[in-house]
Amino acid sequence: FSLIGAGLGSESDGQQFSIPLLFILMFSLYSGYFTVIYPESGFSDLCQFIPFTSPVVVMVKLCQGYPEGGAYLLVLSLLILFLSSIVMLLLANRVYKKGILEFGHSLSTLKFFSWMKGD
Repeated sequence: FSLIGAGLGSESDGQQFSIPLLFILMFSLYSGYFTVIYPESGFSDLCQFIPFTSPVVVMVKLCQGYPEGGAYLLVLSLLILFLSSIVMLLLANRVYKKGILEFGHSLSTLKFFSWMKGD
C-alpha cells in the first residue's frame, strides 16, 4: 500500500490499484481457512512458502502440529518471509525517494522500472 501511495499523485489514482491488493489479502485469509480443513494438502504445503499467505497458514499449521523432523519447514517459511519483506522494503524505499520528491506526475510503467534500476 505504501508503494502505491508513494508512486501515485492522487488518491483516486491509487484506489484502482488497491483492489488487486485486497484480493491478495482475501486469498491469504481463505488459504488459512482451507488449511484448517485440509492441513496436509499440497495446496496448504505450497501456501506456507508464499510470502503473503505464510503468516496465516504457518500459524494454523503450528496449532495443528508439524510432524516430527518438520521444523525445517517452519524455518524455511520464515526465511522466505523475511527475505521478501526486505526486498519489498527496498523497492518501496526507492519509490519513496523518487515519488515523494517529485510532485504532479503520474506513475508510468517505464518510470517505475527506471526507479527500480536506480536512475
